[in-house]
Amino acid sequence: MSTYTPLETDNLVKPTENGEKDQDVVRYKIDEVLEHFGSIGKFQIYLILLCTCIGLVAPWRILFDIFAAKPVPWKCTTLGKSISDGCKFEEGKMPCAVEANADLESRLRSGEIEGMDKNAVGAGLFWEFDKETADHSIRSTMMLSCSDDWKFSFASSIYFIGAFFGVWMFGSLSDMLGRRITCMISLGMCIGQAWIIPFFNNITVYLACRFFDGAAFGGFFLIAFVLEVEYAPPKYRNRVGSAFHFITSVGMATVAIWGVIFKPWKAYAIALAIPPTIMLPVCYFLLPESARYYLGKGDDQSALTMLQKVADVNGKTIPAGCQLYEEVDEKTGVRDLLKRLSNGLLIRCALINMFGWFMTSLVYYMLWFSAKSLAGDIYVNAAILGIAEIPGRAVAFVLMDKIGRKFTFMGSIGVGCVCMFVSIHDNPVSRKVMYCIGKAVSAALWAVIYLYSSEMYPTKIRNLGSGIGSAAARVAALIAPFIGDWLEVSPIVPYILVGVLAIVCSGIFMFVPETSGKDLPQTLEDFELLFEDKKDKGEDEQL
Repeated sequence: MSTYTPLETDNLVKPTENGEKDQDVVRYKIDEVLEHFGSIGKFQIYLILLCTCIGLVAPWRILFDIFAAKPVPWKCTTLGKSISDGCKFEEGKMPCAVEANADLESRLRSGEIEGMDKNAVGAGLFWEFDKETADHSIRSTMMLSCSDDWKFSFASSIYFIGAFFGVWMFGSLSDMLGRRITCMISLGMCIGQAWIIPFFNNITVYLACRFFDGAAFGGFFLIAFVLEVEYAPPKYRNRVGSAFHFITSVGMATVAIWGVIFKPWKAYAIALAIPPTIMLPVCYFLLPESARYYLGKGDDQSALTMLQKVADVNGKTIPAGCQLYEEVDEKTGVRDLLKRLSNGLLIRCALINMFGWFMTSLVYYMLWFSAKSLAGDIYVNAAILGIAEIPGRAVAFVLMDKIGRKFTFMGSIGVGCVCMFVSIHDNPVSRKVMYCIGKAVSAALWAVIYLYSSEMYPTKIRNLGSGIGSAAARVAALIAPFIGDWLEVSPIVPYILVGVLAIVCSGIFMFVPETSGKDLPQTLEDFELLFEDKKDKGEDEQL
């Protein structure tokens, strides 16, 4: 068992009320106490399993629209075909994605087609959905006009708008109220909208629910990740964090199982509302509070009590005379922040890092939301793409230590670029293979960019830097569903556009420093040393 031996300078003498010397008091950080416990024990395993169950809810909610708004069979009606320049059927496209049908409905609305109600919609009039599968998708049950068809794609985008606000809102709440309470509040929000969706056949209600669904994701998912990492011993933290991301990929793969079992979209919505409903009471009774939260609030005794619970479950003991403390940075004022942002190197790295986040998210979600255009069964395709993420994360986990964070990212985004260009060729087999490889490398990109961002920025602006990067990723996620629809109209241009952007992203990452094996920069000067180390290394190689 590994133990932590405190420095002699950490030993203090605690006086009694009479001024006499009592027992020695030893000041420990929480990480040092966790190191004293040794490896991951029963408490951490129990917490990982609990947080994993919470984390599984997130990918199921993220991909909800893929099966709730999936394409369903349709055909032109006799009336639609009888009209001049009337309804046209194109394989693999929904009615409004066919230009002739959108024009036909537009002519109806403008009064060009005589004897028909101008307020009617093309669905049910010019084209109709297969009766056996009509209840399988909100597209066929809500019967929107072609001018409102964009709202189905916007449902996925508005989810990420909600996530953008949820991250900030629940992040602040978790510092104010604690991880446990905030996790339950966000799960409650998730449950509320999840049970509203199947009982209201209205696109406005659906969009509002998807917004709050995304906001809830910004709470319980990130809190579950942070909580399990906070209780992990320092040297096991990367493994614990990576394991959580692996579970995300498992969730992405298993969402297809829900879709296969519950094909009517309302049954599918009810089924996916059950897991978070179960997790709320489970969290109430079993989810522990973060010891770091208590310590940050100045409640040292509660923090020590939580660590004592960890020790009891793991069969360990708290160090004798343990007194917890944490080095807290001064709050970053506006002047201090502007001083740091005036540094040219920092601005350059921040912009490049933001673009890295943007491309990671764009490639990842573009492949998900355009999967409906792949040949074959939509459920099988979704399962394959989800499974493809797992080896990608595993390879990234190994390469980040072997060749470094920067070159792992550059290599992954480069492979993603190749996948985009090969996908231009209209070959169903090669395109599906490229999508699988693309999903693997995009999953690897997520693993790298999360870690790289946390290692590059100086301490005082580390959260700010990662937050800006995350915001850039949310912007890309808003765009991705519309690129998926764009592929139905133009199957070449989107691949070329994203492929070119991937080349640019890989190239400009040459201008950021490597962080693997280096201490986290505490100050702006430490950050600049990351570049000096790179320069010194090059000079040493020349000598």
